[in-house]
Amino acid sequence: MKSLILYDSIGGNTEKVAQRIYDTLKGATSEVRLIKFTSKIDVDFLEYDLIFLGSPVIDWLPTKRMMDYIKEKLRSYNGQGKIIPSSPLLSGKYGICFCTYAGPHIGKNEAIPMTMWLRSFLEHIGYSVLDQWHIVGQFHKETDMNTKGRLGNILGRPNDKDLIDVENLTKGVVGALAGLMAGDKS
Repeated sequence: MKSLILYDSIGGNTEKVAQRIYDTLKGATSEVRLIKFTSKIDVDFLEYDLIFLGSPVIDWLPTKRMMDYIKEKLRSYNGQGKIIPSSPLLSGKYGICFCTYAGPHIGKNEAIPMTMWLRSFLEHIGYSVLDQWHIVGQFHKETDMNTKGRLGNILGRPNDKDLIDVENLTKGVVGALAGLMAGDKS
């Protein structure tokens, strides 16, 4: 299974999560690429069997540069005839959308629109999106936002427990897909 982790990170929270996913996937899948988003990347998503897309939540959405890139990829795939009406699922193509968020005002509900946005992209290109992961991360500028929001004290997040949860979720995805693919061969 060829896997991709494409993420953007501003303060390092999302990078920690992406790195843990990568470390967990190494050796568990045939090939895994970890790419931190830059304006110079060029990724053909359709080359991968398992994609993890992640970003920090910025005003309920991914980073602007990630959104711009994904919109351009969608236009490109559409121009190539790869976006088909009703977006049929491609066999053996799976995705996970993840984010880090601080949610000082309404908690996790601030993060859900972001992963739904990424999910919509993957579904448009035919991927079965297995899950959306919302991981708490601290603010790196406003310390009051780290201690007075609905989530309580989020200083130091994502912490070791958060990253172990990500590792276990990743192992679960790999195990489930291995079982599914073994069932397809019988």
